[in-house]
Amino acid sequence: MVVQMDIYELMKQVNEWVKEILQDNYVGVYFHGSLRLGSFNPNKSDLDFIIVVKEKINSETKQFIWDKMLENEQLFPKKGFEFSVVLEDNCRNIKHPIPYELHGSRDWIERYKEDKTIVINDDYKVDPDLASHFNVINVPNDKMDFGKPSKEVFSKVPKEYIIDSNYSDTLDCVEEIVNNPVYCILNLCRFYALIRDDLTLSKYDGGKWALENMDSNYNDVIKNAMEDYLSDTNNSYDNTRLKEFAGEAISLINDCVNTNKIRK
Repeated sequence: MVVQMDIYELMKQVNEWVKEILQDNYVGVYFHGSLRLGSFNPNKSDLDFIIVVKEKINSETKQFIWDKMLENEQLFPKKGFEFSVVLEDNCRNIKHPIPYELHGSRDWIERYKEDKTIVINDDYKVDPDLASHFNVINVPNDKMDFGKPSKEVFSKVPKEYIIDSNYSDTLDCVEEIVNNPVYCILNLCRFYALIRDDLTLSKYDGGKWALENMDSNYNDVIKNAMEDYLSDTNNSYDNTRLKEFAGEAISLINDCVNTNKIRK
């Protein structure tokens, strides 16, 4: 059962759990995703955060963090949580893909329960998605930062890293848009805004931007996705139009990549 909890109170609670576990190794907890960008929907969004540490953490600490999140799983939104633990040095001196110490999410719960060593080990691990997450954390929002201010921890992420971090997921939308229309429509919109105008937007704001900057023939498709994203509606979509929209969006994105010679 999910227990509804004020999201800011939950954020403060997560930070307290992390501080208690890490002690002197704590740098901060930084919330990103839809929450940081202002379009969080507790029924459709998960709670995304990066835990930053001064030094590498051992297996015992990794298990403490994971177990604390599982112990309080019922407090999180319906989609759960997603977090990574990253060394402060890797936030400041960015290389791509970015190394991390530990990752956790609802999708990983079963594998963690079945065999903790799959998740908790000393293997060198990198995650290409972290470049995108760091880019969102660089959007100023003091309420989303706990510990040292994010501007003192995270360097600006080179644009080619951000593009690479998002590009494969965006291409997947061509095949997945029929099965997951809301996510794919709005993700294509915001990625085009990023690659064309260097804007870091939420999915919802990406849709708003697209209404002014993409072919108006698809406005109804975009508006339906925006409505579904922020509410409990479930609009119907024509599969042919969805595929046409995805093809148009990918074409525009690739034009920007080729024009600006951005590596992907």
